[in-house]
Amino acid sequence: MRNKLAFKVSLGGIVTAVCLFSMFCTGFLPMLDYTIPTFAGFLMVIMIVETSTKWAVTTYAAVSFLCLLITPNYQASLLFILFMGYYPILKFYLDRIKSRAASWTVKYIVFNAAASAFYLLFQFVFAGADMLEGMEMFGKYAIMVMWLAANAFFFIYDRLLGQLIDIYAVSYTHLRAHETELHL
Repeated sequence: MRNKLAFKVSLGGIVTAVCLFSMFCTGFLPMLDYTIPTFAGFLMVIMIVETSTKWAVTTYAAVSFLCLLITPNYQASLLFILFMGYYPILKFYLDRIKSRAASWTVKYIVFNAAASAFYLLFQFVFAGADMLEGMEMFGKYAIMVMWLAANAFFFIYDRLLGQLIDIYAVSYTHLRAHETELHL
C-alpha cells in the first residue's frame, strides 16, 4: 500500500510540475495560449489511467490553484481552469452515457457553459482587451461566428482527445501485459 501511495503522490507531483512548467511557458510563448492548456489538460488522462479519477481531480485542483499564483498568462490559466483542465476527466464519464445524442448534448452544455464563463471572465479581467479583435468583417454577427467556430473546434477537440485517450490506454494495456510476461 505504501508503494502504491508513493507512486500516486510522485506521479501527481510530476504531472503537476509538467503542467505548471507548460503553463508558465505561455508567458513567453503567447501564440500557444490555447494549445498549452490543452496539452496540460491531457496530462490529467495520465493520472486517470495510472491512478484514479480522484487523483486526477486532485492534480487538476493543485495545478489550477498554482496556475493563478505563478503563471504569467491569465488567459491561458483561465482556459485551463474553466475547461481544458477538467474536461478530459469529465469525458471519461460522459463517454459512458449509452445514448450518443444525450452524451453529446451534455458535452455541448458543459462546453458552452465553460466558454460563456471564459468570455465573461475574460471581459472582466481584461477590460481593455477585445476578444473579438480581428473579427470586424463579421459586424454584428462576430460573436455568433466566433461561437459557431468554437463549437466546431470543440467537436474536433473531443474527437481527437478520445483518440489520444484510446492510444494511451492501449499502450498502457500492452505495457502492463509485457511486464507480466517478463515476470513469468
